[in-house]
Amino acid sequence: MVSFAVMTFMYRGHLNRGDLTHEELVDLVAASGASGIEAFHEDFLREPDLIKRYRRALNAAGISMPAMDVMVDLPYRNRTERQQKVDALLRGLDVCAELGAEIAHVAGSRLPEGMAPADGRKCMAELLAEQADAAAERGLVLAIEDFDPSPDLVCRAADCLEIIELSGGVVKCVFDTGNFQAVGERADEQLDLLFDHIRLCHFKDFAPNDSERGYGGTVFGQGMIPNRAVAGELLRRGYEGWVALESYPQAGAGPQETIPAEMATLRDMFL
Repeated sequence: MVSFAVMTFMYRGHLNRGDLTHEELVDLVAASGASGIEAFHEDFLREPDLIKRYRRALNAAGISMPAMDVMVDLPYRNRTERQQKVDALLRGLDVCAELGAEIAHVAGSRLPEGMAPADGRKCMAELLAEQADAAAERGLVLAIEDFDPSPDLVCRAADCLEIIELSGGVVKCVFDTGNFQAVGERADEQLDLLFDHIRLCHFKDFAPNDSERGYGGTVFGQGMIPNRAVAGELLRRGYEGWVALESYPQAGAGPQETIPAEMATLRDMFL
């Protein structure tokens, strides 16, 4: 059975402007038919009171925080940097545990200048494997995604699989349907390679534009990412896990318009 969540980092501006409160955002997610939220851990470090507020709000709405994005840049060049990465990761895992998350989605890694991509992936795999027990003690699994801001490091499906295998299989996969676009791959064609390792799927959409990348976020379900094909294949294979909507709110549309409409589109893909 598939469970639905909503990523909320893209609504930080709305929250900061006071367009809605965190509690109202939680209620909006629940009303859209989702049963979970995926947030960024830095928000809770910057504003520690948010942990209590989210606990209350999630409990009142009857939904959970199944996954949290722990934004840590993992590749390191020396022992000091390595310890800094470990410390940052453990702080993030503590936040995940306080909110009852199941999956620590460790994103944010970029290839340092002068480091070979294979060495960067080895750093990620070794560090995460070393901290897998610490994550398990907090009730968490560690996962990486195809991360398009660093396409040379961990965006190709084969790169993700390399890290997973180097970790001894303790690192799992967050399968992002859109990010493969950065390396010219299609999500539906990469699903077979990563399916056995997937613990969470991000569903987003892109459309061609005049930017340097040649594409950008668009209304979910109206772009070029083969989301419906991915959803169909997940169903065919009997996927039982979380899928999270990652929206790109368009001009003039806030979370009140975007979340219900795009969640309805996502849910329809799994009917």
